[in-house]
Amino acid sequence: MSKRPVLLFAAWVAAAALTAGPAAAQSPTDNPVPGAPPGACADHSRPTSGFTRRAARRAGHRHILRGNARDRGCGVDRVTISVARKLGRRCRVLSPKRRLGHRTSCARRHWLPVRGTTRWSFRLPKRLPNGTYVIRTRAVDFAGNVQRPRRHRIRLG
Repeated sequence: MSKRPVLLFAAWVAAAALTAGPAAAQSPTDNPVPGAPPGACADHSRPTSGFTRRAARRAGHRHILRGNARDRGCGVDRVTISVARKLGRRCRVLSPKRRLGHRTSCARRHWLPVRGTTRWSFRLPKRLPNGTYVIRTRAVDFAGNVQRPRRHRIRLG
């Protein structure tokens, strides 16, 4: 048997590996696709998310809250938000159906998805009553690290 077919086969395999692109040779530090299982990337730092006072003022008039999120390691997978109307020591939490629930502890949260990841937006319902709202943001990166919720207060009305 000749060595020539073996060398041609080895050259063909090497060429296929080079032209396959980054998907075929993905290292543990590359960003995986959105929705990848936690741990798809090696990262030990928590992501951050939030919004500015200016964005909070605009949300009071336009009912659209905009913010940003970032992560030093693998990248931001998703951002969630919790909205609660503060009434004395109790809160009314915004449900996934976009309605305020009954008065309950302010520690209770319903995490709602936002649109976008590193630059995100959340449309507040038009029917929210005027008042003070506590909004918490939370980001999750591709490695599964979860941000400690960051609390902000905004005034609607």
